[in-house]
Amino acid sequence: MRKTFRAIAVATALSPVLVMADGADLSITGTIIPTSCTPGFAGGNTVHLGDISAASLNRDRQTELANHNVTLNVSCSASAPMAIKVHDNQSHTQLPGIVVDGTDWALYIYGIGEVGGTKIGGYGLRFGTPTVDGEASIVMYKQGTDTNWDVPAPATLVGKNYEGNLRYSWGRSVSAGPLAGVVHIFPMTLVPVIGPASNLPITSAIALNGSATFELLYL
Repeated sequence: MRKTFRAIAVATALSPVLVMADGADLSITGTIIPTSCTPGFAGGNTVHLGDISAASLNRDRQTELANHNVTLNVSCSASAPMAIKVHDNQSHTQLPGIVVDGTDWALYIYGIGEVGGTKIGGYGLRFGTPTVDGEASIVMYKQGTDTNWDVPAPATLVGKNYEGNLRYSWGRSVSAGPLAGVVHIFPMTLVPVIGPASNLPITSAIALNGSATFELLYL
């Protein structure tokens, strides 16, 4: 009994020294989400406008090129409502004064590249009728810290998220809010516009270079 007691006493005396030794922290992080969704574009994520003849461009006013259909498809592992934000990665190249569907507001015009410091033009994203699991829906939006969904104005174009927390969704009505579903389809039309040809240095081929990121939001 005496030896056992001494052994414990020695161990107890040494333990404060062991507590003072250096250590390393391990942090565990993660998020459990109710569902996961995968976005993609029908036909791929690149829109090829093809070769555009300089002779086909208007010299003193903008030229609207052939429109192209773009469809965002979102497939979820379970039924869920969602929203999107659109970020213009080329906003610094958007040519002021470009008009799409009657508006020249920079919120709705995306950059399409520049050459030698000269901005080429821009494009708009005109939305169609979205569907949720095959059910036709209306487009709705929220801006900033708004709590209620509203009908977009203008009622044809998808705005880019550069003036705050602008997000779009779809459902039966703005009062009901975004509709939950497994398959969300958001059709759009890309409307490309080239500025007046007289302002462009068309001495060699000019590459168009637009880029936008669609951010998916779980609601």
